[in-house]
Amino acid sequence: MGTQSLLGCLLLITLISLSNAGLLKKILPHQRQTLSPPTEHNVTLPSAGHPVVFSHIYNINVSASSLCSVDLEAPEDTQHYPKDIAAVPPGHHVTEHTVNGENQIVFTHRINIPRQACSCTDDFPGLKDLVSRLEMLEGEISALRHQCSSEQLTGELGTKPYCNGHGKYSAETCGCICDPGWKGPNCTEAECPASCHDRGLCVDGKCECYKGFTGEDCALKTCPMDCGAHSQCVGGICVCSDGFFGEDCSQSRCLNNCLGRGRCDDGDCVCDEPWTGFDCSELICPKDCYDRGRCVNGTCYCDEGFSGEDCGEHSCPNNCRGNGFCVDGKCVCTAGYSGKDCSQLTCLNDCNGRGICFNGMCICDSGYQGEDCSQLACLNNCNNRGQCINGRCSCDVGFHGDDCSELSCPNNCLQKGRCVNGQCVCDEGFAGEDCSIRTCPSNCYGRGECIEGRCVCHVGFVGEDCSQLSCPNNCRNRGRCVDGQCVCDEGFRGEDCSQKACPNDCLARGYCLNGKCNCQQGYTGDDCSVIICLDYCNNRGRCVNGRCICEIGYEGESCAELSCINNCHDKGRCVSGQCFCDEGYIGEDCSEVSPPKDLTVGEVSTDTVDLSWNNEMLVTEYLITYVPTSPGGLLMDFIVPGDKTAATVKELEPGIEYLISVYAVLSNKKSIPVSARVATDLPQPEGLRFKSVRETSVEVVWDQLDISFDNWEIYFRNTKEENGKVISTLPTSQNEFLQSGLGPGQEYEVSLNIVKNNTRGPQTSRTVTT
Repeated sequence: MGTQSLLGCLLLITLISLSNAGLLKKILPHQRQTLSPPTEHNVTLPSAGHPVVFSHIYNINVSASSLCSVDLEAPEDTQHYPKDIAAVPPGHHVTEHTVNGENQIVFTHRINIPRQACSCTDDFPGLKDLVSRLEMLEGEISALRHQCSSEQLTGELGTKPYCNGHGKYSAETCGCICDPGWKGPNCTEAECPASCHDRGLCVDGKCECYKGFTGEDCALKTCPMDCGAHSQCVGGICVCSDGFFGEDCSQSRCLNNCLGRGRCDDGDCVCDEPWTGFDCSELICPKDCYDRGRCVNGTCYCDEGFSGEDCGEHSCPNNCRGNGFCVDGKCVCTAGYSGKDCSQLTCLNDCNGRGICFNGMCICDSGYQGEDCSQLACLNNCNNRGQCINGRCSCDVGFHGDDCSELSCPNNCLQKGRCVNGQCVCDEGFAGEDCSIRTCPSNCYGRGECIEGRCVCHVGFVGEDCSQLSCPNNCRNRGRCVDGQCVCDEGFRGEDCSQKACPNDCLARGYCLNGKCNCQQGYTGDDCSVIICLDYCNNRGRCVNGRCICEIGYEGESCAELSCINNCHDKGRCVSGQCFCDEGYIGEDCSEVSPPKDLTVGEVSTDTVDLSWNNEMLVTEYLITYVPTSPGGLLMDFIVPGDKTAATVKELEPGIEYLISVYAVLSNKKSIPVSARVATDLPQPEGLRFKSVRETSVEVVWDQLDISFDNWEIYFRNTKEENGKVISTLPTSQNEFLQSGLGPGQEYEVSLNIVKNNTRGPQTSRTVTT
């Protein structure tokens, strides 16, 4: 590294020496670099008899190790002169170097131009050549610095142009011609505009005006007082705006000076928006309320029928009562309301034309239901045991049938109970809607978990049903645990019966032997305090103070007798746990009335139906109901005495299907019904006769019927042709018919019947020959 630095420095010295002859133009690219100017000016100001000297100093940093054995010598053709500039002969240039203590080689290049050369035009091209060579030298040094840039070799070029960059040097005058705004021998002093008109001092290019003057160039006179916001200072005098007067224009010709809300014009206030009045103290109403109301201090009080900030909007009656929107004075009601002021409630879909709208609710016609009467009603309203969907019952769980009148039990009680009136009466140990849940005694009193029908008691509780509190040390097996306390066995005492003693001294109902009480007859227990129950309740109950508290299913003084379900509802006798029901009642608990059986439909006519049934029991009466199966039919009923098992349903409509049900009634309680669907017959036409018979036509007449039906059907059949049948459908109001297009001399069978609900009635027939 030392050798490379030494070679670099020698090369740099050689290049600087050769630069006088212009040899570097062909070797290095021309590159000019201008750095920050030094603190001193690079020109000596000209004076009489003194030369102009340009100084260019180049500083190159070289490491100290590389300078230790270097002898920097000037080129052979370069003359050395003393540093005193006066010692340099005119017209010469000097190149010198210096090594300082900061490891820098400082090259100083001075060009001395004689004072006399400034006015010699013959030598002026030589001066230009010197300047050109100076610029070339700057470029070469910059290029050399760029190539030698390293940690050990650095350089710096400092140059400062003449006239301080604010003017141009003139060869004619050998001095600076300054740019506008600058002055001085080297253009270094800033100049003030118009020299401040001699009314102020120029300090750093800005005027500091004397008292009484102002402006950038001190050209304006100041006023002796503040003219305020209503005037301007012109030539040292306040010039007032219109409506103001006085020395400082503070006095106004208008009332209250228009309160600052307008301008004063010939003593009158011209108010700004939105003010009015003599002194602009009043607010203007927007659009003068459109002449539809009163203006009070800027607020419109609108006449009836108008509203808004400027009364520009039409108002609606009663403000639409909050049930709509007001648009151009008319109410646009929200859904569910109508009327001029939206005060009337509307019904959904206007009840679909199947009912009356009252106070927003539909009162549906017979045969329809729903919020908007859009649904068909169901038979018996499904007995409130299901939902009516399009006229058909969708029964709730546990019910079935056309009108959900029949009860059923879920999962048939899983064979773990009995189905009574649609509900499961579960066997002991089972519970739930379908007897699927195994139960524990008393549900373990909440003191344990019921697992597979057995109580697993929590800590501190014992017993089959976890009803008993546990005792300390389990009373050491010397007593009973009652409500968490030890009732010690005879002969023991203490909290855990750890001490022998006879409890309560046997209550004088026995004697204590070896710590145990021998009780008298009729008593028992650790202290003879318990009265013995008869037969120990046969292990079917608990003995409490000598009385048996029997378990479910048992009764009697010693729980020896079987009990019956619901005590047979007081409608029968309980014998060995089985109910023997009174006449007319059936069921395990005598809760049901014996229903009729084997309902049989006998003769059916156009308006009557004969019924018969059986019943093993005697009941009070029978209730017979009948209703058309088509929607909208009226349910009718009548009563038959209990000793009768037959009846005739009368006054029926021909050709209608009816649902007929028979109930047994005993003491105002109905049984389940037995039902049948029956359709009445249609009548046979009467009075069929021939009004006229021709070769190809026959005219027929018949008697009219006084019942409602759909239409007539009349047949003309050629008795000698297999396919010679003509069928015609006629309206109900017609009772005569002309059949044309028949064959002459042919025999025809003419048949007539009615049609109702897609059912044809019996025919009336006659033959005729054309």
